[in-house]
Amino acid sequence: MKNLIYILLFIPLGIFSQNIDFTAKASKNKIIIGEPTTVTLEFKFPASQLIDSVEFQLANSTDTLGNNWELWGKSILEKNSYQEDNGAFFVSFTQDFTIANFDTGSYTFPPSIAVFNSNKLFSNSLEFTIELDQIDEKAFIKNIKPIKEVSISWYEYLIHFIKKYGWWILVILIFIPAGIYLYQKFYKKKINSISIPSIPLEVTLLESLKNIEEKKYWENGRFKKYYSELSNVLWQFLEYRYSIQTFEKTSGEILESLKWSEIPNKYPSELSRFFEISDGVKFAKFNPLQKDNIHSLELIKELITNQRLDLISMDSNKTPENE
Repeated sequence: MKNLIYILLFIPLGIFSQNIDFTAKASKNKIIIGEPTTVTLEFKFPASQLIDSVEFQLANSTDTLGNNWELWGKSILEKNSYQEDNGAFFVSFTQDFTIANFDTGSYTFPPSIAVFNSNKLFSNSLEFTIELDQIDEKAFIKNIKPIKEVSISWYEYLIHFIKKYGWWILVILIFIPAGIYLYQKFYKKKINSISIPSIPLEVTLLESLKNIEEKKYWENGRFKKYYSELSNVLWQFLEYRYSIQTFEKTSGEILESLKWSEIPNKYPSELSRFFEISDGVKFAKFNPLQKDNIHSLELIKELITNQRLDLISMDSNKTPENE
């Protein structure tokens, strides 16, 4: 009856989560009574799906999980992204839970719950066998050894420490002054001699956009190449201009980071539309219209031109002189 209830819970979620995988794995399924074991929960989905946050919940939120299971600890929730052999990109959330049971027999660890985007998904259940520790009745019982007292003075302890770690102490005493000397001689001089690059990044990126336009990718049906190079230019500018991480970030995560930046209000919605088209082309969902192809390049060119740090810095330097 219990398994039938679990099956009925999975039926409506199977339709929704065809591309989402939520599994539970145990480090050991046969354990000794009171022995801890680790249950690893993994929530995996294609990178094309916008899922920014995931939370794992056990069948019972208290330390007692039912079926005589006790929760001893849990790790932090980790997020990773990777590419499979077939070229598909995936994102996974994993978390470890340490559990133990203090009764013998066969016990089921109930399905766990993954909460994401106001939805819930159940994992598989796990079967465990708990046994008593086997004792060798034929083994000879030995007497308890007496406590051995060791008397050592602080002077003897110091001599022992110097003999054991003397070389390390000598190396440290040599390298600390040498490191301070090299830092003061070379690193500070290097900081003082840093100069502004002759070609600002904005100029390089605008030149890249010009090259993309001249290669006529989308005119020749190479939409994926076109949007891939546009996205690369946009990611470089956003990371440089607004100090946000774009490497291995989804479109939704990049847009979320921009909410806390100084980007003008008109651009987030425009960039959201660009990412929607770019992701659609990347995963071969559709071919964009001509007006979308032209607008995408013009949008990035306008953003870089209007938000150029090199021109803003020049204007700020001129202001005190004009006053």
